[in-house]
Amino acid sequence: MFHVKQSGHDAIARQADEHLMTHRVKLPKKVVEHPFQQVAKRLSIALFLLVATALIVYADHDGYNDNSDGSVDFLDAFYYATVTLSTTGYGDITPVSDGARLTNILVVTPLRVLFLIVLVGTTLEVLTERTREEWRLNRWSQRFGGCATSI
Repeated sequence: MFHVKQSGHDAIARQADEHLMTHRVKLPKKVVEHPFQQVAKRLSIALFLLVATALIVYADHDGYNDNSDGSVDFLDAFYYATVTLSTTGYGDITPVSDGARLTNILVVTPLRVLFLIVLVGTTLEVLTERTREEWRLNRWSQRFGGCATSI
């Protein structure tokens, strides 16, 4: 609860004709997750996308070619998923069958886009959350400017 006092009004030393104005003022509240929770949630989504991509690649491992040994094992599938989702693309593991290429077009590319949205979204969220809070508090203080507040 906040007590709003006009300038010059003091509860202890006031003149007989002055009155103390007491009003309840509610601060605007916005329920926002803690930044750590936001990052943890987005990291979980990114890891899910990575694992899903790796499992999709591994399911069709015969449709991919590894330049080092010719075959794609489970570790290679995770490596390929990581390199592909991060858009690095070294080219050492490539889809060679029509099915693998079609899977890359229809499934892996949308997963890559989602992965990048999660990364960019996390970065923007972390960078802008503090600014939003400051703007919100500044708007509130401008609205009630000139008033002394006590908590």
